[in-house]
Amino acid sequence: MLDYSKQDQWTNGFGKQQSPIELNTRESGRTEPEALFNWQPVTGTSISDMEINFQVNGSGFVVIENHLYQFQQLHFHSPSEHQIDGHKASMEWHFVFQDQIGQLVVVARMAELGDSNPDFDKMLATFQAGQTTNFDESIEIQKLLPTQGPIFRYLGSLTTPPLTEGVRWYVDQTPLSVSQNQLDQYNGLFEQKNTRNLQELNDRNVWLTELDN
Repeated sequence: MLDYSKQDQWTNGFGKQQSPIELNTRESGRTEPEALFNWQPVTGTSISDMEINFQVNGSGFVVIENHLYQFQQLHFHSPSEHQIDGHKASMEWHFVFQDQIGQLVVVARMAELGDSNPDFDKMLATFQAGQTTNFDESIEIQKLLPTQGPIFRYLGSLTTPPLTEGVRWYVDQTPLSVSQNQLDQYNGLFEQKNTRNLQELNDRNVWLTELDN
């Protein structure tokens, strides 16, 4: 199992474009409103125990900045890995996509305490430790993806080893909602918090774009 208490020993050997980072609305470059995303049907069909979190598996294609990507998986961090204006959210959901040549994109959504999330309820109810379990009814992943509000964009890395760089990040500032009971239930499934420490920006550009879908 990946040990987050020893994450300072994780090495990447790539460079200085690591994730997660501190995101600041005042210091980010602004762009004109754009239709960054064209969400197509994406289906979550099963859920797997990854020891440090659980992962929703499925299929489907989406268009991001006029480029086609295939859905890989959705996984979770609690608390959030990215920090926005000094604030860490209760959770961060990572929707992972990949194109035909292997380019990775992660669309990140924060989740804050509020109303219960019915899709997260389905995940919690279906999850079984040490197994991959099919959902009785599939989850419509595209309905969980951002359609409005500001999006941070930057070039970073995977947040777990091998910490591969060149990952295109889209971090949504508008949070999803989970209840306190859901959060407690999720955190009770895993032995440790799976949040990587913030990494240095190292002169990278961070752009803030209002969605115009």
